[in-house]
Amino acid sequence: MNRREFLQGVSAGCSAVLVAGQANRAVAALDRVTFALIGCGGMGQANLRDFVRLPEFECVALCDVDRSQIAGAMDALRKAGRATERVQVYEDYRKMLDERKDLDAVIIATPDHHHAYALIHACYSGRSGQGVDIYCEKPLSHNVVEGRAMVRAVQQQKRICQIGTQQRSGQHFQEAVAFVQSGKLGHVYLCRTWITNNFPPNGCGTPPDEPNPPPGVNYDLWLGPAPKRPFNRARFHRHFRWFWDYGNGLCPDWGVHLNDVVLWAMKVKSPLAVHACGGKYEMKDISETPDTLDVTYEYPTFIHIYTVRQGRLHGGFGGRNHGMEFVGTAGTLTLDRSGWVVTWKDGRQEKYGGSEQHFAHVQNFLHCIRNRSTVPNSPIEAMHHATVTCHLANISYRVGRKIYWDAANERCYRGYDPIKKTFVHEDGEANAYLFREPRNGWKLPTS
Repeated sequence: MNRREFLQGVSAGCSAVLVAGQANRAVAALDRVTFALIGCGGMGQANLRDFVRLPEFECVALCDVDRSQIAGAMDALRKAGRATERVQVYEDYRKMLDERKDLDAVIIATPDHHHAYALIHACYSGRSGQGVDIYCEKPLSHNVVEGRAMVRAVQQQKRICQIGTQQRSGQHFQEAVAFVQSGKLGHVYLCRTWITNNFPPNGCGTPPDEPNPPPGVNYDLWLGPAPKRPFNRARFHRHFRWFWDYGNGLCPDWGVHLNDVVLWAMKVKSPLAVHACGGKYEMKDISETPDTLDVTYEYPTFIHIYTVRQGRLHGGFGGRNHGMEFVGTAGTLTLDRSGWVVTWKDGRQEKYGGSEQHFAHVQNFLHCIRNRSTVPNSPIEAMHHATVTCHLANISYRVGRKIYWDAANERCYRGYDPIKKTFVHEDGEANAYLFREPRNGWKLPTS
C-alpha cells in the first residue's frame, strides 16, 4: 500500500463515522438535548455558538458569576435565532445543578479551578441523580487529584464526557496520527511540541488591588475553592490562568492540546520522568507562572521535548508558532492546526492541509449522546493523562529538579531503579503539589 492509498483508507474511515453521525442526527432530529452553559466568557460563548448550530441542542439555562458575561451569551443565542425568553439565569452552578432536573447536558467553561467542582457535581445531578452529560473545557483539572476524581465520577455515573481538546476531531490530526502509527517514519525516537504566544511584555499589567469588584460580579463565588484574596483585575477575566490559584500558566493551556497528540500517536499514557526548567524573563507584569519553560519527558523508547514561550523572543519552529513533531529514523512528520508535512531523509516533502476541528468536536459529542456505546473523541481518561503531563512539568519547575512519575499510583518519586523497575524515595515536596485543599465552604463533591 502506498501513502496515497493509506491516507485514502484513513479518510474513508473518518467519512464513514461522519456519515453515520449524520444519519443518526436525522433519525433523532425531533428530540432535543437540553443543556446549560456554566461559564459564559470567551470560550463559553464560543462553545455556545457551535452548540446552537445543531438544532438538537436547546439551551435552557446560563450560569455565570458576572452578569455582563450572561448578557453576552444571551446575545449569542439571539444572533443564532434562538428564543431566550425561557432561558433561566443562575449565579451559582451548584444551585442550578441541584434545581434543574430537566437538564440532559452541561458545558463547563469556567476558569480552571472550578472544573472539578462543576463536573463532579454535574455527574450526580439531573434526573434521579443519574447525572448529566458533560462537555468540559480544557485543561481538565487544576491539579492531579482533582483530575482523577473527575475521571472516577464520570466512569462511575456512566456519563458521556467530551473534553475540549478539539484537535482530536480534526480529520487531518486523525490522519497524521495514523501515519505515525503506521511505522512509515521508522523508529520515532524524538517528539517535540511547542507554543509561542507572542504576548507583549506588559501582559496583564500591574494594576493594584481594589476594595470592590465591578458591579454585577459575585467575586466570592468566582474565587470558589481558591484562597481568599482582594479583587485584582489582572487576576480576573482573560488573565486568570497566569496565577497559580486559578490556572497553571501557558504550559497546560496549550500543552493539553499538544502533548495529547504525542500520547495519542505514540500509544503511551504517561512519562517515566519529567524535568522542567525556566522562569519569568520576558513578562513585566504581576503574573506568577513562567513565561519560559523547557520540559523534557522520558519514555521507555523515546524522548519528548516541550518548549513554552509566552513572550516574543522565540518565534517557534519552522515558521509555526505552535506544533507537534515526530522525528523518526526514516523521516519527520510536523503537524499543527493548519496541516501537516512529512520530510523524508532525502529532503523530499509531502504536504497535507488542515480540517475543521471545533464544530466537528461538538458534532462528535452529540453523536455520542445519541449512541452511548460510542467513546467520545476526547475521553476523560486520556485527557487526564494529557493534563497530568503539564501538571508534572509545573511541579518539576516549582521544586527545581527532575521528578519520577509512578503513573499507576499517581505519586512522585526522587528516583527509579531500572533493573528492579521500581520507584525509590517518595518525593514529599513534589507530591504536595498534587492537590490543593479548597477554601472553607467548598469541598470536592463525592456523590
